[in-house]
Amino acid sequence: MKKYFPFALVAVFAAFISCTENEEPISPIIGTWESRVFVDSLDLWFVETLEFKNDSIFDLTITVRELETGPDLGFRLVTTSWYNLEGDTFKYYYSDVLMYFGHHEEAPLYVPKSELNAGIVDFFRIPEGILTFSSDRRRFQFQENCLTINPSIACFEFPVKEYIRVN
Repeated sequence: MKKYFPFALVAVFAAFISCTENEEPISPIIGTWESRVFVDSLDLWFVETLEFKNDSIFDLTITVRELETGPDLGFRLVTTSWYNLEGDTFKYYYSDVLMYFGHHEEAPLYVPKSELNAGIVDFFRIPEGILTFSSDRRRFQFQENCLTINPSIACFEFPVKEYIRVN
């Protein structure tokens, strides 16, 4: 009997460890995602990076690159944002930002992060739309709901943005 006691003890201990906690599934959006757009006339990539920290906060960074997946040349915008994902409906909001947008024709398209200026973005509506994941959960598309300014005029359709998981 003394021979089998250690094995029984290990089995009971393993059963307690495996059943101690029910883990909630991690949201499929948590992680870092990029939308990359190449502008032929500038021969540059404009990259929007979304880093979802938890189920309500993400960081938004807009940078410029020479190569699609190369190092960033500089920044255009950095902000921490609030979001809500219910089913496939995604909405977000941010107000305080660090940003750079050149004010004259010869202004550079990007600057070092240290040269971004504090500002406030005043949304007149909270952007909302449908978020659709690929079957492998490595990509998603965001189709923002159309913008209706005047009900007698057709709404403005936003382009679909595609994001790729990078971590």
